[in-house]
Amino acid sequence: MKTCSNKTSSAASTLLHSGYAIVRMEPAFARKLDDVFRSAEIFFGLPAAEKAEFARPDILEGYRTLGAEFSRTAERPDLNETFAMVLRNQTRPDLAGWSAANPLHRALRAAAHDYVELVDGVLENLRRAINPEGDAVASAEFSYFQLNHYRPQRERRDLLQDAHEDGHLLTVVTARQPGLEIEVDGEFEAVSLAPDELLLMPGGILTLMTGGAVQPLLHRVRNVPGVAERSSLMFFVNPSLRNPPRAWAPASDGSYPDIAQATIESSQMFGLASIAVVAE
Repeated sequence: MKTCSNKTSSAASTLLHSGYAIVRMEPAFARKLDDVFRSAEIFFGLPAAEKAEFARPDILEGYRTLGAEFSRTAERPDLNETFAMVLRNQTRPDLAGWSAANPLHRALRAAAHDYVELVDGVLENLRRAINPEGDAVASAEFSYFQLNHYRPQRERRDLLQDAHEDGHLLTVVTARQPGLEIEVDGEFEAVSLAPDELLLMPGGILTLMTGGAVQPLLHRVRNVPGVAERSSLMFFVNPSLRNPPRAWAPASDGSYPDIAQATIESSQMFGLASIAVVAE
């Protein structure tokens, strides 16, 4: 996809003024996500032992079982299974056979370039708006996909994920079933996304990068009656840990936060391994 500059500029402006943005994909981009969701439906229907063959939690890659992470406390785990694909892990020789053996992993790899092009364009427009002399941010190393799969009718809780903010620069999310809610003016609102739409949600690291100009978006997932299965795809956008950018604007006390350290600390908030393991 050739991301149109006015599309990324508009998304950046909307993030600054509204706290989130919705972007419409080009048809070729949307078709890649159709493939992701089709592959996810097949993968999550496999027996547990087969899914576990693609599990590398030590490097944040592949399958994680129901309740492996949490949004608020470990006593209330997220009620979904997960499959992740970390961009930096694509060159690892010990994962070389995954794409051939796992259509979901292959579909996520196929969509990676489109996501990187989109978010790098949005981040570049944010940088120009806040500090034209600031460091550019590239997402191609330490960002990763996460496909969450829910079976809401098996659960009794009203919320499948509790309200939380993400510890990333941005989260780019799309879902084919209802359930996602975001906080707007102190109230939670349901979000309905078309199959060709992506929601851009700021995370805590972007708040640090912008000196507080962009606040993290609080969100949660509701158990919607009548929804038997639900899949959502997130692209968690992180800055480089090998060449971390300096914040575009200082904090209220005039200091500049350590973006790499903040990213590492935030990556462990929900019970997962640190993003630092990917840099090793």
